[in-house]
Amino acid sequence: MKIEIDKNNLLTIFNEKIPQTKEYTYNVGGYLFSDFDKGMIVLHKKDIKIVNLKNLWDGMNVVYVKNPIPTISKFEKNKFASALTMFHSFDEVIGKMYYFIPGLWEKDVQVKNEIFKKLWTAYEIVKDQKGMILNKSIEDKERGVITLEESLSYFFGLFILYGRFDAKWWILSSIKIQIPIFWWFMKLQEDLDNMIKILQQEWIFIKIDKLTNNNGITYQISTNDYELLEVFAKWYEPVEKFEKISKVIFTQEMKSKLLEFLENNSEIPEEGKTEVINKIKNGTIKFLTK
Repeated sequence: MKIEIDKNNLLTIFNEKIPQTKEYTYNVGGYLFSDFDKGMIVLHKKDIKIVNLKNLWDGMNVVYVKNPIPTISKFEKNKFASALTMFHSFDEVIGKMYYFIPGLWEKDVQVKNEIFKKLWTAYEIVKDQKGMILNKSIEDKERGVITLEESLSYFFGLFILYGRFDAKWWILSSIKIQIPIFWWFMKLQEDLDNMIKILQQEWIFIKIDKLTNNNGITYQISTNDYELLEVFAKWYEPVEKFEKISKVIFTQEMKSKLLEFLENNSEIPEEGKTEVINKIKNGTIKFLTK
């Protein structure tokens, strides 16, 4: 037997006595992975335990081990702008492109405009006969999202228009973004899916739900991934400052409990133990919920 960080970056115990007859697939915290049966070190109701992969139940948290994301200090303005101008059409009367914001209530316009002033003064939302329109004073000709920083900047723009923080007493828990996608803008789903994949390649986990309605689809993005929340909270400080992120507090507490379990539990094999403990101490861990 050997304890290891496996091919899926999950904390596992390989046991050669477990029959390798079937591959199991699970979605945990927005992360899809597949593997044959093995021992899984999981967190369940604040208790660390070992279960077989095939017995992974709802509510259990697998342990994901990775390197921290690179330091990201400032959002990319071009990509932030691309998110704000995602919905656009051509006005044949004036011969220009215009950018509209579906689903925005008139009562929320002033709030959004105040946020723009505090973050970046180039934008303002106005109401005209076409609906809620973004007055765009800076041209952005780039539309491809490539790097992690650009992807995060794009999603920060989506958050500003279509999202909200889940927070209480200045403690940030999660974010949710709901984007209305009309049938003639269905290609945006593909673009958003591709950008989600870029974040997942950097091991930032986001849950996607596509809710069908009469007009098309509500593309719902939700996450409590603390690395993403730390970036967004930093960028949002000119508007509102959060004192803590709940998932960071929880992870630090559970990381200490996990290390104690690995060091003292007799069920943990000696092979690979020292290497795994060092990786957990020096790396970033995430508890992903099934």
